[in-house]
Amino acid sequence: MLGGYSREKLPRVIHISIARYREDLPKSGEELAFLVSIHEEGTGITWQQNVSVDRQAEQFFLEASHNLHLWSINRALTAQKANRLVEDLGKRLYEVFMGSAGEGILRAIKPTAVLIDVDETILNLPWEAIAGPDGHISQHTPFGRLVTTRTGLRMGRDPLEEDTVVRILAVANPTLDLAATEAEITTLRDLEEDRGPYRICVEVLSHEEATRKRFAELIEQGDFDILHFAGHAYLNPGDPGSSALRFADGDLAADEVLKLKWKATPYFVFNSACESGRGVSGARLVSEGSHSNGLAAAFLAIGVYGYAGYFWPVTDVGAGMFTGTFYRSLFQRENFGLAFLEARNFVLRELGEVGDLTAYSAILFGDAASKHRRDLATAV
Repeated sequence: MLGGYSREKLPRVIHISIARYREDLPKSGEELAFLVSIHEEGTGITWQQNVSVDRQAEQFFLEASHNLHLWSINRALTAQKANRLVEDLGKRLYEVFMGSAGEGILRAIKPTAVLIDVDETILNLPWEAIAGPDGHISQHTPFGRLVTTRTGLRMGRDPLEEDTVVRILAVANPTLDLAATEAEITTLRDLEEDRGPYRICVEVLSHEEATRKRFAELIEQGDFDILHFAGHAYLNPGDPGSSALRFADGDLAADEVLKLKWKATPYFVFNSACESGRGVSGARLVSEGSHSNGLAAAFLAIGVYGYAGYFWPVTDVGAGMFTGTFYRSLFQRENFGLAFLEARNFVLRELGEVGDLTAYSAILFGDAASKHRRDLATAV
């Protein structure tokens, strides 16, 4: 066939879109209406269906997410109950949003990557847990989130204008109480070498020197491709724009991220910190131009191409394992989605039995398929 590829090896990237087609924000207690669509890149058709989420289903999603949050801080459940609840939550997400019709479409395709495009008003749901008949989708294939928003966003940088140096800014353990973050920085340091077509340079801002002021100076002066933050963060449900990363001299709020004077927006940001990938329900990604729906929303709004964080509070050990595996795999495979998949499954194998939620909590916003595309595979 033209292009010289084997159909068994053809990249099949699937987009699952869950969009709210009404312009107004949802009101408390109302039935939520969505348009769900499935599209395979490179094909000429998109399948879609209307889905309504009633109050009972919404309440289950919220209560399950909350109870798993309590488990992650040792205030409810047991490891066995937490694992069972993750399974129930994943199956219910699939049943409500995919249903039997959507399952029929997905069963006909064996994707090499899945991009789930979720509406900005439902960033409060743990989509990485969604599970069909064959289990959790995010554990079988590279899985990335995209966000549908009505907010005008900033453009990212142009990769065609870049040099051959990958510059990483690593912020480590500003509060001096996270031992495993030291291992995360060691992993990044170990990456510093000449890799043929490019080389990696790491600048570390750690401990007492990791202040908001010094961080602002570095990103205003330096051109960093990757930003890695290993420390504490939190989501403020009542005011998501004040959700923050904790530096040595205080908090850097999500809304403040929008105002920082970036010399160049990073391509990729990994906030290895609790709740750094989460937003609240029923809110815009960014409202009134300056109020963001959590940390992930703020970094996406300034134009980063990829963003990683966590949904629930994450253990120090789990975060350290995930980060180390992810970066080692990333610069071997040169594919964010495959590296994230490898890290997710490694942590699940090591910590899943004890109910550690790191594998389910890890979120990748952006293109999980990277260069593995049908058009590249079929090019002459």
